[in-house]
Amino acid sequence: MSKQNKKSIILCIIIPVIACIIFSVFCMLNLSGPIWFDESYSAYLTRGNFGDIWQLTSLDVHPPFYYFLLKIWSMIFGYTDVSMRFMSIFFGALTIIFLFHLLKRWFGTKSASVVTLLVSVSPMFIRYGQEMRMYTLVFFIVVLATYVLDLALETKKNRYYILYAILIALGMWTHYFTAIAWISHIIYYTITKRAKLFEKKMLLTYIFAVLLFVPWMPSLFKQIVEVQKGFWIPAISMSTPIDYLSQSLMYSEAEYATGWLILLGLGTVILSSVSIFRLYKTYSKTERSKFWLLLSLVAIPPVVLIVLSLPPLASMFIDRYILYSASLIWALIGLGVAYIFTNPAKSTHFNIFAKILFVICVVGCAITGIVNVENRQPEGFIKETILSVQLLSGSNIPILVDNEWNYYDAVFYSTNEHPIYGVDDWIDYQYGSIMPIDHIGYNLIRDIDAFVSDNPSIWYITSLNDDTRHGNLDKDILKDNYRIKTFFADEHLVAFELVRE
Repeated sequence: MSKQNKKSIILCIIIPVIACIIFSVFCMLNLSGPIWFDESYSAYLTRGNFGDIWQLTSLDVHPPFYYFLLKIWSMIFGYTDVSMRFMSIFFGALTIIFLFHLLKRWFGTKSASVVTLLVSVSPMFIRYGQEMRMYTLVFFIVVLATYVLDLALETKKNRYYILYAILIALGMWTHYFTAIAWISHIIYYTITKRAKLFEKKMLLTYIFAVLLFVPWMPSLFKQIVEVQKGFWIPAISMSTPIDYLSQSLMYSEAEYATGWLILLGLGTVILSSVSIFRLYKTYSKTERSKFWLLLSLVAIPPVVLIVLSLPPLASMFIDRYILYSASLIWALIGLGVAYIFTNPAKSTHFNIFAKILFVICVVGCAITGIVNVENRQPEGFIKETILSVQLLSGSNIPILVDNEWNYYDAVFYSTNEHPIYGVDDWIDYQYGSIMPIDHIGYNLIRDIDAFVSDNPSIWYITSLNDDTRHGNLDKDILKDNYRIKTFFADEHLVAFELVRE
């Protein structure tokens, strides 16, 4: 084996490992923060069995595959915020490994190394690597499917077409917006390969993928008709694409990216575009084909979502739904960075200055984005209140919460020593995402009168308002049966220690 080959093999091992470590470390900095509703919903579903997960996800807006995996993961690694969130880091790391080897096939080891390291510090990628949701799993499936598609088109072997069909179906079983990635694949295949859309092997591949998804289609149709109305998603505006790009680069809405941050963002976009344009001219026909596939995975998803969010359709543009696209923006940037350090152009003062400026902009965006991610305001806020109550109360003193939203977040932290309860009569079941409470009923009180009668001392947590700041309760049955021993409040919640009159 030549010295050059040994060096390449070492790089192929070391670079993905380093990138995985970087990604994992930045994700773990925020792994124990308070969970919020979407994560609470994910965790709550795992309290049911696989049949429950199937039935209950059909009432919400997402398919069940991620929740199946999270259920298995929690059975192996435990039911804590750190352990369950770590599944997202796991799939993020797998994404990095396969992305490296995919880009190595396409553009060589040097480009793949730079790109992989930059994707590992993509702010959006890190942000959703910290969350108990399906977004890094989706990214992994998209990258792996793209890798397998590339193998299928190159080798023409049936096993790769079959595996590709399975991955397409798994993507749809995980998140419906992976369909946009498959659209990108189809567009790439039909244009760059100049093939007929219904060429036999590919047609059979997509038919097989659809058949694998057929068992969930009745639930999908029900979700479209009854649930997914997009009522909570803000309408798109002129700022939507700018915000998307700003979030992808610096995890900041454009209106907050002021001063020097504007120059960092603009510099990264402009210098990346110039560098990529020059790089593209050096590519072979095959490399250009692969570049267009990468570009399609970056550009097509946000464009399709914006178009589908135009009136009279309801808005569905949520940047985390296309995390794979936002993160792969950093792959394009990485190609540009790799080019400026490997092209044989004469080192003039201008070229040296442009390289330094480019690196400053890219590094500045990455650092800014990571800082914004790690310093972000947590979506959830109930954890600290629960921990304080558990610290102040004796063992086996129950904790009640006032509504379904606080119940979801709070019950995640329930323990045998400090059980946390919700009350059936206090929960509004009008939303599909609330139905797991009624169906699974974990620590759900069906008879509040009996519960009050059996417990001479309880803690009660409710959302903060002007009345509760002054120590008043908002539930008649509690006011009639208990007196307030003590209470404390933060900016969101108030916790009452109640004892029998």
